[in-house]
Amino acid sequence: MVGLYIRLSRLDDDLDEYKQVSNSVENQRRLLNEYLEELPDLRGEDVEEFIDDGYSGTNFQRPAFQRMLALIKKRVVTTVIVKDFSRFGRNYVECADYLEKLFPFLGTRFISVSDNYDSGKQNEDRQIEVAMKNIVNSYYSQDLSRKVTTTFDMKRERGEIFFNVPFGYVKDMKHKGKVLIDEEAAEIVRLVFSLACDGKQVSEIAKILNKENIPTIASYNERNKMRGKMVSPEKSEYAAWTGTKVRNILLNEFYTGTYISQRRKQVIAGMKKTVEVRNPVKIPNNHPAIISVETFEKAQEIFKSRQSKYAVGRRYPLKSKVFCGNCGYAMAYRDNVYDECYFYCNHTMETGNNDGCSDERIMEEFLGARVLTQLKSWMMLLEVACGNVDEAEQKRWEGIRILSDEAENLQAEFKTLQSKKLELYESYSDGQISKEEFSTQKEKLSAEIDSIRVELNKLHEKEAKLRKTRNRRKPELDDLMESVRLFENENRLTCKMADTFIEKVTVYDKWCIEITWKCEDLVEKALSDVAEAEKVVSEVGVEKMVG
Repeated sequence: MVGLYIRLSRLDDDLDEYKQVSNSVENQRRLLNEYLEELPDLRGEDVEEFIDDGYSGTNFQRPAFQRMLALIKKRVVTTVIVKDFSRFGRNYVECADYLEKLFPFLGTRFISVSDNYDSGKQNEDRQIEVAMKNIVNSYYSQDLSRKVTTTFDMKRERGEIFFNVPFGYVKDMKHKGKVLIDEEAAEIVRLVFSLACDGKQVSEIAKILNKENIPTIASYNERNKMRGKMVSPEKSEYAAWTGTKVRNILLNEFYTGTYISQRRKQVIAGMKKTVEVRNPVKIPNNHPAIISVETFEKAQEIFKSRQSKYAVGRRYPLKSKVFCGNCGYAMAYRDNVYDECYFYCNHTMETGNNDGCSDERIMEEFLGARVLTQLKSWMMLLEVACGNVDEAEQKRWEGIRILSDEAENLQAEFKTLQSKKLELYESYSDGQISKEEFSTQKEKLSAEIDSIRVELNKLHEKEAKLRKTRNRRKPELDDLMESVRLFENENRLTCKMADTFIEKVTVYDKWCIEITWKCEDLVEKALSDVAEAEKVVSEVGVEKMVG
């Protein structure tokens, strides 16, 4: 298979108009496909695109690249084509590892169109040129990152606000980098701090806000179409204030008029890894304050007043995966030291509204056992699905083998007839046969040759059809089956099992749960490929021979 790798970084938009267009996904796709058509040795090969749109080239932790790499390691993708080296990556050391070590070891051919580089045809003299280009790309990326970082640092030093502003503020459209107080939202913020200063806990504050029908942050921003904010709708029709939403407001020092320059910074320019800044620079009185510093400090006392004796820090298998089937919000988890742990929906508790959510406690051990039972059934279905895929692939390859054997036999017959035709001409030249006899036999041989040529074309078309129905999901499905075999003897749900297979567990009541599996789409697509392959096997007429 040929892998066409396409990458577009968000930073490409910061270059110039020409490069922005030249590096677009559509432009790269067109360039690679046109180049592929000019390579006769790759015609008839399966082609698949791997697109990372919006990913930096400074590292290789990109979803499409990792998917392509997995297929390269399985020898499924044998040729990789990119527009230029910078689209492949901008980290010199890692690029060199792939181009000089991994790809040659796996026998993977690498082609960079704009650089006129083809590892299948190049000699060692061009390796120095390739290395130099990768070094230039690496330093270019680091230099661009430094420029962007320096620009942001200068803005921070001046106290310019270039990020999404917190609830209670709007960006000043007349003065870049400044903010204005949104009085309607600011009153809600002041109320939250006032209640905290009165000793109310975050859950109590949430109840009060809900009882007074005060809109949530997302509802407010969406209703008022706020500019300069991340406007996203609430995930449930029962949207309400929660303790977490209240806590986020109370912990935000921005409301005192203080600008905190940077909480995290990059370890190395151009790399994604960041570290926490221990003593971030604070600029007081940088923008209009909604509450005083004294009010902010007093409100922080509620976080020191009570510590839950139940919080033991244990990571449980279904962490952040259990949701209420009524309101759609994540269910709370009570990790008890002296009693059994359980899940419960705290929506009614926090909102003060009875929206139909059950107050039933779902014991962790009971839910884990129910989930494990369904997971075991799902694993059995996966085994059946993988068996169907393997059987379909076996039929497909057997069909290709049968067609190849037929084509080989016809090719041999074709060559025999051509030899006879040549011998006929020699006999005529030597005067051994008459012109009439020569014409008759020549016409007969030509008809037979044309007939075989037609049959060969049909066989090649059938074989090409079968090759195109390769199950593209089989490598991923094989990886999934390795996980199934790893966990098939487990008799208790573990964190690793849940992380591997479970996306979400929706609880309606203790007897009615619905599990969303991470691999559902993969299995559906794999079985769809099976149906398509079986259809083609039937169409090309090798089904009976394969059976």
